[in-house]
Amino acid sequence: MLELLPGIGAELPGGVGTLRFGAGPEEARTLLEAAAARTYWGLQCSALTLPEYAELRHAHDAWFSGYLHQPGWNVVAEFDGVQVTLDGGGPDAADRLARIRITRTRQAPGAEGTGVVWDGVDLFGHPCEEILAVLPEPVRPPEARGWAAVPRLSLCLGGENVPAGEPWRDLALAGDGHAGWSRCCAGRFGCAAGGNGLVGLMF
Repeated sequence: MLELLPGIGAELPGGVGTLRFGAGPEEARTLLEAAAARTYWGLQCSALTLPEYAELRHAHDAWFSGYLHQPGWNVVAEFDGVQVTLDGGGPDAADRLARIRITRTRQAPGAEGTGVVWDGVDLFGHPCEEILAVLPEPVRPPEARGWAAVPRLSLCLGGENVPAGEPWRDLALAGDGHAGWSRCCAGRFGCAAGGNGLVGLMF
């Protein structure tokens, strides 16, 4: 299982070690390669890079939205039923791990899969509402469409249009690496300065 350790990082399966916030890309990738069934480089061309944004607030929002990746952090690690991707800490801290993103993937019917656990609770193993009931002070803004934040854990749970009774589809655990974006704003789960993650994207 992948055990989330808020403020620290994530304990990887197989006794490989802890993926710690603040780690460099080489260290993080080495750990993932030792623990995952498969790792590969994501398609960097599918995301913009920081210089392509005229305003930092747009880059910040794109980073929160998962559109913006810094070179060196586009490694994808596949476990049984979940996929892990990483993000660096922004303009002044791009060389330090700041966020761990985990997404549920398809798996064979009846397969147990890799659990994603916080404090003994499998966050992908139960319906969304049941998970929210056991998390400390979750916040679900009125405008939120399929996501909830847990500020005390620096955790964001997501899954656009998840049907009732279904589990969450993805989550993001953040460390203290948002300092690199301090010239933009101090937002924790979105750009408080009114950014737009789609600015500059070409379709």
